[in-house]
Amino acid sequence: MTTLPYTESNVEIIQAFLDETKERISEGVTITFTNKAQAELAVLSLSYNLGIDDIENAIVNLTPENYYRGIDPSGKADFDVCAFYTEIGIDNVGIYLKYGLETNGLQILIFSNHAPMHPMGQPFKN
Repeated sequence: MTTLPYTESNVEIIQAFLDETKERISEGVTITFTNKAQAELAVLSLSYNLGIDDIENAIVNLTPENYYRGIDPSGKADFDVCAFYTEIGIDNVGIYLKYGLETNGLQILIFSNHAPMHPMGQPFKN
């Protein structure tokens, strides 16, 4: 995935992605998980008692400071995809969260939601 450097215009791009996400959620769009993401969520559930509501709350509370990588088109170019680092749940568990917004529809698709496998830079974090 591409990592955007810190510039005001790149922060605005990521903020627009987040705003679009929040708008879709507020309009009742259901978050969908890939099979891989469902398996990762099962691990988070067993290890940390985290669930779909925790992932949705994490997404709603993302800011550009959580940005890690993206915006890139998905393999079929049907989603714009971004990755973030955020902490979720009452234990503030750090997760790698990669999701996409459907380009010709309203779907929000979670591709990954798991503990990071390596340190994650956050180029927009102060």
